[in-house]
Amino acid sequence: MDNQVLDTLEKIGLVPLAVLDEAETAVPLARALRAGGIDTMEITFRTGCTLDAIASVKRRVPGFLIGAGTVLTERQAQDAVRAGADYIVMPGFDPEIVDWCRKNGVPVIPGCATASEIQAAVKKGLSVLKFFPAESSGGVRACAALAGPFRAVKFLPTGGISLDNLSDYAGRDFIFAIGGSWLCGKNDVKAGSWDRITACAKQSVQTLLGYEVVHVGLNTGSAGEAGTIADQIAGLFGFPVRRGPASTFVGTGFEINHSVGLGTHGHVAIDTNSVARAEYYLSKAGVSFDEGSRVTAGGKTAVVYLRQEFGGFAIHLRQRKA
Repeated sequence: MDNQVLDTLEKIGLVPLAVLDEAETAVPLARALRAGGIDTMEITFRTGCTLDAIASVKRRVPGFLIGAGTVLTERQAQDAVRAGADYIVMPGFDPEIVDWCRKNGVPVIPGCATASEIQAAVKKGLSVLKFFPAESSGGVRACAALAGPFRAVKFLPTGGISLDNLSDYAGRDFIFAIGGSWLCGKNDVKAGSWDRITACAKQSVQTLLGYEVVHVGLNTGSAGEAGTIADQIAGLFGFPVRRGPASTFVGTGFEINHSVGLGTHGHVAIDTNSVARAEYYLSKAGVSFDEGSRVTAGGKTAVVYLRQEFGGFAIHLRQRKA
């Protein structure tokens, strides 16, 4: 099975669900989503133009990942792959479709909403499962409960998710990606409101990443100098002082380094729901990372610095604690 497709989907973190009445809308929709940062969508078999839409996007939007959704039969899976689909998504669990996909190296994400369905999927060697319908089946709390006994499984929740509750799912270790039709509303597609779709995609990406400035670090020449600066700030604003071996924190917003660290003047720390996803999106914007600064915990990056400075300050991403 092509794990590279699944790896990329997890980094993208959002899977727009498209129900298209006309194949001609698929390409401008894909380009609108790409302009908003999202390089994938799932085109469902709910209308008659699915195969033409998949083929058109694969031909005219290079590098864009296309999923075939609402796949109910093995024949539909075969036709979708021939048309260019990169992955198959099913509303339920069908072992025959799963077997065909695995035999032919096609990433497949079946729908599983119960422990029995998950156990059957795990026996087939699957670890990424669609949780559908998400909200009416218990939402993120149900996913968390099911993730307890099935620790190797990650979920693609779909159904009832929108910008209003997207943040509930973002940043959870057991969430593979988040799917939904809010990213490409049928009325917007029909009206050709591509700018609205792009704007929604951008807002959804920002919500997914959940960036938050958490502190500013100031470089000094010694622990004594750092202590003096820390006491001055604390004296003015009444913030508590917490002295450590390498830096002193004043409240939660200032870190006074005991030496000159990365950045000419210091650094800015930004928390994110997922460092891996943040790196993916920032890399597309031309950002590179200082590999010597990378700190890992539990096999995941906990901290990494951008190579670029901004006004004499370095920036490091920090994995938000669950």
